[in-house]
Amino acid sequence: MDTLAQRLKYLLDTQGVSQNALAKMIGVTQASIGKIIRGETLEPKKIFEIATALNADLEWLKTGQGNYEPEPISPVSSEPDENHTYRIDQLDVQAAANLDGMINPDFPDIIRSIWFSDDGVRKMLNRHNTQGISIIQVPTDSMVPTIYPKDLVFIDTRIKTFSTDGIYVFLLNDRLYIKRLQMLPTGVIQATSDNKNYQPFEITEELFDTALIVGKFIQVMSIDMRDL
Repeated sequence: MDTLAQRLKYLLDTQGVSQNALAKMIGVTQASIGKIIRGETLEPKKIFEIATALNADLEWLKTGQGNYEPEPISPVSSEPDENHTYRIDQLDVQAAANLDGMINPDFPDIIRSIWFSDDGVRKMLNRHNTQGISIIQVPTDSMVPTIYPKDLVFIDTRIKTFSTDGIYVFLLNDRLYIKRLQMLPTGVIQATSDNKNYQPFEITEELFDTALIVGKFIQVMSIDMRDL
């Protein structure tokens, strides 16, 4: 495929995209696409938009050099770049999932930051941005199989009150917990571990009024930071 016209026609044919559909995708007329296909337009102004719409490598589309498929972008990175612009900080706090909790230093310091691509935020966190999201690690096994020790746990730190049943990170009597909280008909909140080897415990309304909600569980991921 020696010409731009041939390469564009190849992309349209293999992906089943019509000239009219491509025109609508990039905001031009079908006639403009037709001129490229016929070889009348050799340097289209919207070549970048065409490559993006057809998931093609820009340099390949322009010159024929390299592969037509772009290099895949990793959803996460240890450093920011043009593809990884969404930052989430890992906090220096280990939420205890066992019954006794864990005494923590002043909450929190930042251990490291992880940078996400736009696609990574959408697919991995089901979000459009990372506002209010932080990462912690859980050192024990009592939230297994939902959370395994050393998993990265993503929490929404904008949630500071108990509203609906779910997994929360909270400070109680100067100890930090991550538990599944459920409001019982009696008004007492039950804190439950997903690992059935750990017994649930109840928190009275009066005692829970003294608790500090750090955030609510969003997602858990097993990301090996050595690979970043």
